[in-house]
Amino acid sequence: MLPCLAICLAQCSSGPLTSGPLPPPPAATAASGAIRPGDVLTISFAGEADLTQQTRVDWNGMINLPILAAEGGAEIKAAGLSPAALASRISALAKQNKMLVDARAQVLVTEFAGQAYAVLGQVTQPGRYTFQRGLPPRLPIEEAIALAGGYTRLARQSQVLVKRGSHVYVVDLEKLASQPGHPPAIIIPGDVITVNERRF
Repeated sequence: MLPCLAICLAQCSSGPLTSGPLPPPPAATAASGAIRPGDVLTISFAGEADLTQQTRVDWNGMINLPILAAEGGAEIKAAGLSPAALASRISALAKQNKMLVDARAQVLVTEFAGQAYAVLGQVTQPGRYTFQRGLPPRLPIEEAIALAGGYTRLARQSQVLVKRGSHVYVVDLEKLASQPGHPPAIIIPGDVITVNERRF
């Protein structure tokens, strides 16, 4: 854990430091609902509880369903399809393989890829956190830190780093707290927050 944390801190402090404000999140776009690599799917068949399977979409966009074939399983392209379209494809394959007479597959995305952020450094519970399902993946930075247990006594709130892409932004949360009307700094998926240690 400690070596991993050290590596993450080093990564966060590398790259161009930007003292300007954290850019606002990109405009929300209508979710396509398409399955993506890294998503975790739960696949079930109506009336066949023993055939339920959980699988992760690999980085080629494929899933493997051993239940659909007697030998070697069946690979299916899942990425880019909606859960309903994938369910139809699985149902058709199950009927083709004569696995079920009346195959009615259901697909549920139980874990979304890329919907997480990390909080490191001087917080009580550093780690990776996932945005709440069903809500836009946006969070004020103060709330993200609170979910990580809040600051330790060594935290330097005037210099919190946010790594976004190839840039590292310096956020002065002490200053933001003293300016109630100031636009909040918003965290989005992929951000890495590092709370630096105070200098005595």
